[in-house]
Amino acid sequence: MKLTLGADNLLEGAVLQAGLIPQAALLPVLSMGLSQVAIAAIRLNVFEHLHQQTMTATELAAAIDADEFGVQVLLESLEGFGLVQRQHERYQLTQDAIQYFTDSGNRSRKDFVYFFLSDVSRNLAQLEDKIRTSKRSNFHFAPPSSECWANYLTFLESYPQRSLPKLIKWAKFDRPPQRLLDVAGGPAQYSIAFCQKYPDLNTDILELPQTVEYGTTVVAKANLSDRIQYITGNLLEDEWGSNYDVVLLFNILHNLSAEQCQVAIQKAFQALRANGTLLILEPFHPGNTRKLTAFEGFISLVYFAMSGARTWSKPTLQQWLIQANFVKLRFSQQQMTLLIAATKP
Repeated sequence: MKLTLGADNLLEGAVLQAGLIPQAALLPVLSMGLSQVAIAAIRLNVFEHLHQQTMTATELAAAIDADEFGVQVLLESLEGFGLVQRQHERYQLTQDAIQYFTDSGNRSRKDFVYFFLSDVSRNLAQLEDKIRTSKRSNFHFAPPSSECWANYLTFLESYPQRSLPKLIKWAKFDRPPQRLLDVAGGPAQYSIAFCQKYPDLNTDILELPQTVEYGTTVVAKANLSDRIQYITGNLLEDEWGSNYDVVLLFNILHNLSAEQCQVAIQKAFQALRANGTLLILEPFHPGNTRKLTAFEGFISLVYFAMSGARTWSKPTLQQWLIQANFVKLRFSQQQMTLLIAATKP
């Protein structure tokens, strides 16, 4: 995945072909512009209003209680970025905008975009200070606001839906599991999927208190309250229990420091029965094996900004697992994620 500039007309195409446009300088400017325009449109409910009907700048300004002049300029910028199109004086959303910015599109994509543009952007705005100093905070343990945490949980609930069937199929056990510990399991999306696959499975989710109420509601909607329960606690400070068939560390290690990751992996080892399975799901990072893609480099920076951590490479994770005495390691790279299975002997 690589960011490039594309031409909107023949003249721009000729200029790009001749190398007269400094792409390295314009890319960050236009990327910043697109994100800020989208953030403003999201917070002003522009996308939802234009999805309901075509509107003039005057009508939209009245609907969102905003200044007409500012709305007109915003709409023109959205048009330039390909998110709205104009016919005479009326504006409507493009298919891309409908797909990614409205409730009628793919929910996981909308939640992903909303969370990144509204909440992640605030942390990225402080990136210089975070890099310059060693003062970093993990927003999981100290969310800046209840709204930010609600956005995060909504994003987590919808994000893995498309990949869950492949993930569940890939996970293999020596026998059908009966007890599973889902560490920092968020709104229970993985626990629900495993319980639906294995009818005799019961799951404990170790989670922070600000997540439990939300997750309990999700579990109830899935009619699994009798098989999935939340245990309120901090994964770094509290005990995890013991004799579990499976422990999940899904999308959590990239929010922890190297030392904290090793603590979590060792705790997983202690929580498992003999021949129990640890499953890890993480964003893929190639380490030093090749050049990073734009997404791989950026997503690691996002976790640094949000949690003071980063994505960890396969060799690093493998080393930590071996040091914790896990055996029979299996790896699978699926799109931009890395799946790991490890056994406690």
